[in-house]
Amino acid sequence: MDLQLTGHAAIVQGGSAGIGRGIAESLAAEGCDIVLAARNAAPLEKAAAEIAAASGRRVVCETADSADLASAERLVERARSEFGRLDILVCNSGGPAPGKAMDLASEQWIDAAHLLIASPVALLKAAMPLLERSPAPRFFVVTSSSTCQPVAGLTLSNVYRPGVVGLIKTLADELGASGLRCHSLAPGRVDTQRLANVIAMQARNAGKEPEAVRKDLLATIPAGRLGEPADLGALAAFLASPKADYLTGGNWLVDGGFIKCL
Repeated sequence: MDLQLTGHAAIVQGGSAGIGRGIAESLAAEGCDIVLAARNAAPLEKAAAEIAAASGRRVVCETADSADLASAERLVERARSEFGRLDILVCNSGGPAPGKAMDLASEQWIDAAHLLIASPVALLKAAMPLLERSPAPRFFVVTSSSTCQPVAGLTLSNVYRPGVVGLIKTLADELGASGLRCHSLAPGRVDTQRLANVIAMQARNAGKEPEAVRKDLLATIPAGRLGEPADLGALAAFLASPKADYLTGGNWLVDGGFIKCL
């Protein structure tokens, strides 16, 4: 299927590894040029070079921390100066600090709201003048299955990521007439470093080996495997395409059937 994305331009945060890289790879494979952003320059440059070589598209690097609101204007300006356009904005940050509700400091609650709510809003505000000129503008925020079902030990994610779903629904309503389509992508258990860290934490809390916790986890996933970043990338590419123009405001679970709620 031709997704009609050739020549479109995207900003992808957290693009040096994991889900962000999987999304960037899929978009580039469909013909998008990419501003790839992440905190650490060396892995970012390596990822950009590999994605460009595999896709034949332009992939440029911009070192930026998702929590740094001041970086929003810089990322958008890079897309404007390099490509003259912006069609797809992918907000993808690391998760907030783990911990139980009563163990978290007040500063950690504030930092999580800043990272998961304020940062995507700041980036979208900076990007709107370019997105409004796109024939198919798209805004994505990568969230988590905690938008539907809490994860033990990840209180801040359980509290604030559902708030992102409320934000997406609100933006879909307020900005739909401009042509912008808004989505949250909710990965289940995807084989990334973040998941490895969560498994290690749960293993320590349960007095088990990480491999035992991983085996127990796999038994709860009907698809019988962990997700891959490419699973998120394939969905993002379709939703970014003009073929998905009637879809907006969704919270899209990519979880192999892990979440059981209706």
